[in-house]
Amino acid sequence: MLRHRIPSQRIGPADIAQNLLDQNFTTLETITDGDLVYVNASTYIGRAQASASATMHAIGAAIGGGASGQLMSVRLHGPYISSNYDFSGSLGRQAYVSRSSAGGVSTIGPASSGDIVQTVGYMIARRTLFVSMGGAYQRGGALA
Repeated sequence: MLRHRIPSQRIGPADIAQNLLDQNFTTLETITDGDLVYVNASTYIGRAQASASATMHAIGAAIGGGASGQLMSVRLHGPYISSNYDFSGSLGRQAYVSRSSAGGVSTIGPASSGDIVQTVGYMIARRTLFVSMGGAYQRGGALA
């Protein structure tokens, strides 16, 4: 399996044992640790939001944070711990791309017509999302 990391990060035995998959991308806007991101036609990443079809489909969770134009690693598959997550009361449930918050993780799938519903994994601990990107569909219409 190919693995890509920001050069200052090292791959250790725990990473390999958990079958993690990360990839580096350049940001097109400021992104916060744990934000769900999409990739555009120029291969830049931005914050995904279910109510804005131009920012969908999400590909993973941002590792760390950074300003526009920076190189950033994205967790495409596997567990990701972020101090920005608080899944208390939602453990074991599926996670979705948020409708109301760009880059946000939601415990409930978007329900408004035109929203794109995409599962992004499971909330496995208070601050841990197991990233496993699912398919998506658009409420009340065809996918854009």
